[in-house]
Amino acid sequence: MDLLKDYLFTLIVFLIPIMYSIQPLLLPKISTVKTSNSKDILRRKKIVLYRQIKELEMEYDIGNLDKEDFINRRSELKTEVSEIITELKKK
Repeated sequence: MDLLKDYLFTLIVFLIPIMYSIQPLLLPKISTVKTSNSKDILRRKKIVLYRQIKELEMEYDIGNLDKEDFINRRSELKTEVSEIITELKKK
């Protein structure tokens, strides 16, 4: 009976925590949940980009940015916004 208790103790103390820590490696990967409404995501991205443009303009007005940096970053943000707007029009 003591031998059975020893094995049970060993199982509980050592084997179960090891199995618990290895378990994620053995399970299949969980697929990410795809959102059904990608239009909402695009709208949110558009709003975020508009805010970034506004902040960029404020930084330029304060004097934190050079004119070249401001023009380059602003044109990049505007390009992203225009791509999102065209995607929204398609849907």
